[in-house]
Amino acid sequence: MKKLDLATLFPTFGSAWQKTLAFWQARSSREQWLLGLFAGLLAIWLLSVTVILPVQRARATAVADIRTYEALTSRLRNAGTLGTPASQVPTSGPPNVILSNTGSQFGIVPVISSDPSGLRVTVSDAPYDSLIRWIAAIEQDSSIRVTRIRLIRRPASGFVSAELMVRA
Repeated sequence: MKKLDLATLFPTFGSAWQKTLAFWQARSSREQWLLGLFAGLLAIWLLSVTVILPVQRARATAVADIRTYEALTSRLRNAGTLGTPASQVPTSGPPNVILSNTGSQFGIVPVISSDPSGLRVTVSDAPYDSLIRWIAAIEQDSSIRVTRIRLIRRPASGFVSAELMVRA
């Protein structure tokens, strides 16, 4: 097995090392101390610029991001619910009365007709969000359940027509 040293791996290293040693020995003790101190300061500066400062910048960015996300989270928690809460739906009475009364609370005019499988409710040109809140309020607070729904987009933005099949 061959013994590898720097001179065999780097043929010019030996002569460069000899020149460096000759340069060092040609300096006085005071110059050697100053060059050593300069080399040490250069090494510290290089370490701080290439390692320490990028880590500190990354940490500061991360802390700022955490503060931003914590502030957004606290704003979201304190904001409460979005939109208007669903009104109370009368839970007693025939289904057609419940549907008509709650429809007026949400600005919806349902047209109710009997069908062998339940009640057919037709709504023309209603705001989509009002229609969804109306259906949610009915299903949450009464025994009426929507079994089938068909939504048709209207030309006006945010408006739909709907055909619902409900059963009590």
